[in-house]
Amino acid sequence: MTIALTAPVLDAALDAAFAGAPPQAARGARALDHLPDLETEYGFTPLSVEGALPEGLEGTLFRVGPARATLFGVRVPHPFEADGGVLAVRMSGGRAEGAHRIVRSRGLVEELAAGRRLYGSTLSWPARLLRALKSKGQGKNAANTSPFVVGGRLFALMEAGRPTELDPATLDTLGESDLGGVIGPTFSAHPHRVAARRTSYNFGVRYGRRPVLDLYAVDDDGRARALGAVPLSAPVMLHDFCATRRHLVFFVSPAVIRTARALLQWGSFDSWVRFEPRRGTEVIVVDIDDVSRVRRFSVDAFFQWHFANAHDDGEDLVVDLVRYPELGTLGAIGKDPERPELASVEGGVLVRHRVRPGREQLLVEDLGGVLGEFPRCDPRVEGDRHGVIFLATKGRAEEPHGNGIARVDIATGAITRAHLARNELPSEPVFVPRAPGAPEGDGHVLALVTDVQASKSAIHVWDAARLGEGPLARAHLPFASPQTFHGAFLPAGAEAHGG
Repeated sequence: MTIALTAPVLDAALDAAFAGAPPQAARGARALDHLPDLETEYGFTPLSVEGALPEGLEGTLFRVGPARATLFGVRVPHPFEADGGVLAVRMSGGRAEGAHRIVRSRGLVEELAAGRRLYGSTLSWPARLLRALKSKGQGKNAANTSPFVVGGRLFALMEAGRPTELDPATLDTLGESDLGGVIGPTFSAHPHRVAARRTSYNFGVRYGRRPVLDLYAVDDDGRARALGAVPLSAPVMLHDFCATRRHLVFFVSPAVIRTARALLQWGSFDSWVRFEPRRGTEVIVVDIDDVSRVRRFSVDAFFQWHFANAHDDGEDLVVDLVRYPELGTLGAIGKDPERPELASVEGGVLVRHRVRPGREQLLVEDLGGVLGEFPRCDPRVEGDRHGVIFLATKGRAEEPHGNGIARVDIATGAITRAHLARNELPSEPVFVPRAPGAPEGDGHVLALVTDVQASKSAIHVWDAARLGEGPLARAHLPFASPQTFHGAFLPAGAEAHGG
């Protein structure tokens, strides 16, 4: 069922809450995760297109991310606390129109009615503790991480809450949903679809004396079912996982929730998580058809935010992801990279992991050493063997290839790049096939790019095989956009499924 909002939100109230707090651009530096505020909401309006949108590129790009960190003149320190927003860009007949709306979560509705912040780390400690007690530990569902489109419905997700349903035609907020009474208290922001099964799989972490992973499946028609639960050895922050035709794969890094601090609402959000490398990273492989069949073992500690894809290879599992040696990036997200406390943060590297459950081995294979984040593959091969990965690349001074979008061809090792200026922020690339029967990797790459110096944003469209030749088109947004985390493309006339 959908849990409807209990009070209307007037645009005037939202405007008043945002008044006097203009968006802040980065100080000439760049970071993949820089967080400006959305200056102005807008409904679907025609966009100026520079170049020409490719013939056949018909559909809607949905993107979700933190859209408003500042409310009533008070700015939250971490983007994971910011109110979410949904950007949608419709493309048809060589034209584009776009809209960007703030998610009217129950928590935001309450704050607007009260005329002040009621949630988040900017409150005094007694106020935070009182709010946590009143809400029985349930915080604000900011719906600020990723879109999930399935069965003709659109949801905005965050990992610490239930899906928030939106009207895909208007982006109006409809309210939280438990998908027909199936979903528990949390539903990860990273469902993964197995194309051959026409089903998206996901998890939620249920904390308590014995923390567990709740496992879910949602078919392409939107029917959800609970698969069961798998116990966890500790209360951890688990951001993402991956799925193959036969298995669900979890790399459970030792990013341990400091339960006492979280329960008491003490300190900043990122201080609630402690990386404990002595625990190692636990590899958990779950049989997708019988979740009681679980194989698990531990390896040396590492961390990951996002997976590209995975597939079965005999008794092995092949998993591609961006790997980090530790968790320093949690505190760095959304902050200015020139700040000295971020100097020791290690970058993520795209690598291949081969999981051998029977031997309790995890092998690492090189994929060219690309530094970046937000890896994606062709959606038609999700859960099966893939040959191409796209990702956003970092523009650090010591990285000679700089800023942009990269394509990694696994069989040949070839790496091609779309280069951007250092003041341009690339978002997660979304690949759209040229046609349903086109070869893997033949199509177009779409990414939101924000120029932080000019305070302008556009959707860039590249030919996926010719990234280095520059974008075929740029659809310019009327206002600078926050750097949304994740996106999904829904082809015109297609059945909606996860991105």
